[in-house]
Amino acid sequence: MIKMLHFFNILLFVLPFSLAAENHAYPYQEVRRQVNDTTTLMGHVGEITFTHNGQQYDAIVVNPAVSDISLHWLSADQQTPYKSIQALQDVLLEKKKDILMITNGGMFMKNNIPVGLFISQGRELRPIDAATDQPGNFYMQPNGVFYLDHTGPHVSTTTDYLKRSRAHSKIVAATQSGPMLVSKGIINAKFNPGSVNRNLRSGVGILSNGNVVFIISKEAQTTFYDFASIFKARFGCKDALYLDGAISKMYLKNSRPGDLNGDFGAMIAVTAR
Repeated sequence: MIKMLHFFNILLFVLPFSLAAENHAYPYQEVRRQVNDTTTLMGHVGEITFTHNGQQYDAIVVNPAVSDISLHWLSADQQTPYKSIQALQDVLLEKKKDILMITNGGMFMKNNIPVGLFISQGRELRPIDAATDQPGNFYMQPNGVFYLDHTGPHVSTTTDYLKRSRAHSKIVAATQSGPMLVSKGIINAKFNPGSVNRNLRSGVGILSNGNVVFIISKEAQTTFYDFASIFKARFGCKDALYLDGAISKMYLKNSRPGDLNGDFGAMIAVTAR
């Protein structure tokens, strides 16, 4: 069913989780709405296409109570990287998973080895990188970690992650990247609102209700500041982490089903429970 509301001149598409939605008493529907470029998106769950400062973005908001988030790098032999979204998709489909999203989950070096921390299924496969004086986006401070523990998903600075992980819970999955886009509700001070450095951007943030949003820009026309402001102003994220730039891809079941290529290290998958 398609409901159309006429407000403004900018389109937003919301495609709630299909299987997850059916299992939780809100039937699948596609809601097509015209919204203002500054409309908040905090209440949505599922796929969203929206505009911000004239640029278009695709996103998915994940409720971890009804969907599983997992991190992947090596195939079953524990030696061969998946590399492409297609390769990981094939394995998940063989396991009868209903795949809602797959995206590259951080930066990598030669032979598709993740830069910095990588944990999958409770196993640390790559150690944390606490260096702060190296070149590149990964080391722009503060950088951070997207991780899952027994309480759910989190984004924190690398420094805070080290304190928390040593103090308590077992980490189920984690990937390190940088820079932090938003930390404790503040946009990274390194970002310049007037920057001319525009690129494709992808990232992850935690909403105030504990949901997770993954966002990718459609064109290579996004500054760090604009991208960070989406997480803060549109989704209300207190913490958000940059995942990668020009090479980023995001498979979304309904709105980006053909985004299956890539040559990556870590990847993040969301599947319906």
